[in-house]
Amino acid sequence: MKSEPIIEKIRNKLKDSDPDRRTVLSVFQFNFTDADGKLIKSTVFDFKDLNIYDGTTDASDAEITISDEDFYLVGTKEITFDKLLAEKKVLVKGDMTAIDKILAKFRSGAEK
Repeated sequence: MKSEPIIEKIRNKLKDSDPDRRTVLSVFQFNFTDADGKLIKSTVFDFKDLNIYDGTTDASDAEITISDEDFYLVGTKEITFDKLLAEKKVLVKGDMTAIDKILAKFRSGAEK
């Protein structure tokens, strides 16, 4: 998967993060698709337990479906998550407050 280095970078940041200074305490299931919209892989971003792992979960606060390519572009700051949302290239469902908190992290990353 093209976005694997981006996921690994987030995983390493989680390992180094101070659990007492977290602003996102939710669990997200990311469903990565190919260019045709076919599911490639699901990955759980668990900000409660500071863990990222392949698979699905029934305990997610929100689910985000995005193409592998688009996630890579967000991770390399070539496009914003907000732009993808506006273009309806990302499907989000679940706790919108949790989604907004994680999107704020992507926004702050894009500004750097």
